[in-house]
Amino acid sequence: MRLYSILSLLILVSLQNSCVNGGENKNNFPVNSFLLQELAAIDSLPVAIFRTKESNGSSDTSIVEKKAFRRLSMGLLDMDLQENTNKKKYKELVLEDLQLGNISITYTTEDADAALKKLELNTNVGSNKIKSIFAERHEKAGDTLLIRKILWTTATEMMVNTCYYKKGQLLNNITERYNWTIGK
Repeated sequence: MRLYSILSLLILVSLQNSCVNGGENKNNFPVNSFLLQELAAIDSLPVAIFRTKESNGSSDTSIVEKKAFRRLSMGLLDMDLQENTNKKKYKELVLEDLQLGNISITYTTEDADAALKKLELNTNVGSNKIKSIFAERHEKAGDTLLIRKILWTTATEMMVNTCYYKKGQLLNNITERYNWTIGK
C-alpha cells in the first residue's frame, strides 16, 4: 500500500511538472496552415465569392475578387500560434463534448496590445477536421474602437460582424457575409 502511495505521488508530481512546463513547449494548433489550405482550395476552383453587407436595415450583395478576399481573411485571422511569443501570450483551453461529437480548442489573451483576443476552433471528435473558427478582434481607428467577431465555416462562408464604438457608445453595426461552396 505504501509503494502504491509513493507511485501515485510521483505520477502526480510528474503530471504537475509537465503542465507547468508545458506552456513553453506546447504545440498550438496551426491556424495559419488551415487558413492557407482553405484559401488555396477557393483559389483553385471556379467558385464565386458573394459578399452580402447589412447595415442600418439595408442590404447589398456583390461579388468579391479572390485576391481581395484572401487579403481580408489573412488580415482578420492571420495568427501564428506556433510562434514563441504567441505561445506565451495565449492560454489554451480544450473542451470535448462526446455527445455532440465536438472538440473546442480556445486561445485567449489578456494582453491589451494583442488585436486578436480570442480564437476558438471547433473540430469533429472522430476525424479532427475543423468545422469552424470563431475569432474576436479589438482594434482602434483613431478614437473609434472596432470589435469584430468573425466566424469561418469550413468550405462554406466567413461572417464578419463589426461594431464601431466611440466613447463607449455604439455608432454602427455592420455584418458582412462572404459565401462560397466547395464540394457540397
